[in-house]
Amino acid sequence: MRRNRMLTALLAVSAAIGTLTIGSASALTPTGTTMVARVTGATPSGETMPNPNQTAANYNVGGTDLGIVWEKSPGQYFIAFGDTNDSAGNWTRSNVLATSSDTNLADGLSFDTMIQSSPGFAKEILSSKKINNDEMTVIPTAGVTVGSRSYIHYMSVNHWGSAGRWYTNYSGIAYSDDNGQNWIKSPSARWVNNTTTWDSRFQMAAFLKDSGFVYMYATPNGRFGDVYLARVPENSMLDIGAYRYWDGNGWATGEASARPVAIGVAGEMSVAYNTYFKRYIMTYLNEDRQTIVMRDAATPVGPWSGEKILVPGNFTGLGQYNAFMHPLSNNGPDLYFIMSTWYPDYNTHLMKATLTSDMLGDNLISDPSFETQAQTPIMAPWYVTGEGGIDRNLGYARTGTNNGYVRNGSGWNAIKQRIVVQPNTDYTLKGWVKTSSNNTEGYFGARLPNDGAVISETHFGSLPNYTELTVSFHSGSNSVVELYAGLWANGDTWLQLDDVSVVREANLVGHAGFESQPTSSLTSPWYANGNAGVDRNLGFAHTGSNNGYARYDSGWNAIKQEVFVEPNANYTLTAWVRTSSNNNDGYFGARLMNGGAILSETPFASLPNYTLLTVAFNSGNNHSLEIYAGMWATGDTWIQADDFRLTKN
Repeated sequence: MRRNRMLTALLAVSAAIGTLTIGSASALTPTGTTMVARVTGATPSGETMPNPNQTAANYNVGGTDLGIVWEKSPGQYFIAFGDTNDSAGNWTRSNVLATSSDTNLADGLSFDTMIQSSPGFAKEILSSKKINNDEMTVIPTAGVTVGSRSYIHYMSVNHWGSAGRWYTNYSGIAYSDDNGQNWIKSPSARWVNNTTTWDSRFQMAAFLKDSGFVYMYATPNGRFGDVYLARVPENSMLDIGAYRYWDGNGWATGEASARPVAIGVAGEMSVAYNTYFKRYIMTYLNEDRQTIVMRDAATPVGPWSGEKILVPGNFTGLGQYNAFMHPLSNNGPDLYFIMSTWYPDYNTHLMKATLTSDMLGDNLISDPSFETQAQTPIMAPWYVTGEGGIDRNLGYARTGTNNGYVRNGSGWNAIKQRIVVQPNTDYTLKGWVKTSSNNTEGYFGARLPNDGAVISETHFGSLPNYTELTVSFHSGSNSVVELYAGLWANGDTWLQLDDVSVVREANLVGHAGFESQPTSSLTSPWYANGNAGVDRNLGFAHTGSNNGYARYDSGWNAIKQEVFVEPNANYTLTAWVRTSSNNNDGYFGARLMNGGAILSETPFASLPNYTLLTVAFNSGNNHSLEIYAGMWATGDTWIQADDFRLTKN
């Protein structure tokens, strides 16, 4: 991952955050980012930071990048690096691997050794042809160990493109059963790219081992794609057919089903779960913003917060990328990660930031108060249609020092940002707007990307003072929407925007009223035990047109759904249920996945009319669980269920 991956520009970015207060959900902000020590390479003249590994002298690794860290056994770690040159500057290896048992990162990250092909020469662990437009290199992107077997996700690079762009033949999984000495590329565990369109969504990855699964967060080749998600049971890593892809509400077979979980621009990603804050953390380089950013979420599927700056674009003065988190960071507020740099050379460094709780909650907007905008022309993640920019330090902001604006004499002019949403889910958009006195045609709302069809909006005229505008919208079948504040100019007309937020509804149940179920068979995110399905347009629903049902003459028959929760939190589950007159053994509740231990349930017998059932429970140590409504049939027995709701107390 050499010069073609160099940053295209350098921006001095302020990490200040406005005083926006949104919601009460716990969320995180990185602060105090510092460089702790050199990880690879020789110590340049004048550098005073620790360099415990001296890889140029000890392993003939003069320059390399990445530094993907994962635990291979308790207290033992693998660290995988990318394209590597020797002490003379020759590019001889596509990848190398180190081991470490260092558990005190305050003074740097020390290796035990590097895997070597001969004494003093770090071994290339995954071979490549090194032929341009065929296979230029093979680069690791993620690692995980399950039992005694370790796995590396890698990409086969066909050729390098312009800065931040490269093109892959496929991505795949290699494994080692001998403590990393030798690696075998699985011939079947591969995600083949289309070498015409180059649009496979699973070419670069980050692994997260969680609750019996390995979650694989992924992006297309290069740095400009959205983030997608798949998962596989831990013991099925090499079975490509065992992977299931997040479709926005549940898990589906086939890569084509995948919907994004976070908006790119994303490259060189890392994902971890922090037990101290009970938050999932995602880091990556945003090439458009020229910064390394962080998102966080309460569950592995999101909703992921807006981006927060982890490493500003001007940190080293020349450019840097990736933030591969060390597992030792997963239990406290100190976030240690390995970053690749171009200054003073092509190598890796150990970094540290401190995570603190913020009050942004689960706001999906990145840079919601425009405080990280470093130039007057508007910058990513915000974009403009027509004429607009940033009022920086002009005293026009509602909070902080900056605000966005549009101003023009004619036409449509708007500030906008894309976000990922869960399909068929309700959201609330808020923002503070003020305008010139001649504004008559202002609009604030949500629409399809690229100035597409409006989903929901509110109209406003002259707003002489900052006024909070609110728009509720339903995402429908969409996974990505565009939020905007704009106006049709009538002479010199302007608006100013500040403190924008989007939050998802509290209900955690997908397709809660079954209205989005496309057929009479249950489809993701709903599943059946025994005989169950959907009554569509039959007049049986509690509200709307559809409801779920289970019906049979024997055995256990139920409607169920996997839902993602925060560990050790209290929840309330409700639904409306009615049954046949002969039902005497019905149950409604929450349990561990795949028919596991019951967390809480309520029994019910004959319910001739829709009746609200309620169950309260604590999630325990679980990140996901199964909600259900079902019955043990005796003769022809049925239940109908509608309008499920699960909320955190």
